[in-house]
Amino acid sequence: MPLKHYTERNLVRLLATRSRRTDITPWELTQSHVELGSFLAGELVELLDLEPCEIQHPQGIRQGWRVAREEELILLPLLRAGLYTADGVREVLRQAAVVHISPKREIGLSEAELGQLPSIEGRTFILIDSVVNTGASLEPVLRQLRERGAGRLIVVALVGPATTAKRLETTFPEVHFFFARISENQYTGVGATDTGNRLFGTLPTRSRE
Repeated sequence: MPLKHYTERNLVRLLATRSRRTDITPWELTQSHVELGSFLAGELVELLDLEPCEIQHPQGIRQGWRVAREEELILLPLLRAGLYTADGVREVLRQAAVVHISPKREIGLSEAELGQLPSIEGRTFILIDSVVNTGASLEPVLRQLRERGAGRLIVVALVGPATTAKRLETTFPEVHFFFARISENQYTGVGATDTGNRLFGTLPTRSRE
């Protein structure tokens, strides 16, 4: 499937500007991730089936809509940086199950971790991360789920380098990728630039001489 990104959307430009700033608090940064996650969930829900449901309207019972079999969806936030993006996705998919994962680079999940997932075969899995730099953590998990008969695979991320995005799109043509934006700037954050440290306020301190 073609990788979808929304780099030129005005809303994404505004939210991404906040997420890239270093002069805001960790809490403010988490909120930008939540809002971007909610935006991306609104886009990916176009892949899902809806079904009618009855709602209590001011004029009585009326028909509304809900995601069909929403409780069967599995959200897989990659810890720790994907946590708040996942919170945004959950603002839209409120009945989906959540399983936090911490895959090892180039390896993925252990057999024990895979065994803790709900039934994989035929299920829809939505993998969620903030930044996909090289795909070294994401790719092995996609392969593991695919090999075990997962149904639809969806990836939600806030940003990824253009080269990585193109490779993922080619390597996993059956996966639906939703990136808020694509960047020409590729780097792996460390220390003060690491997304997890910025989100959780765990910035390293400079050693005193």
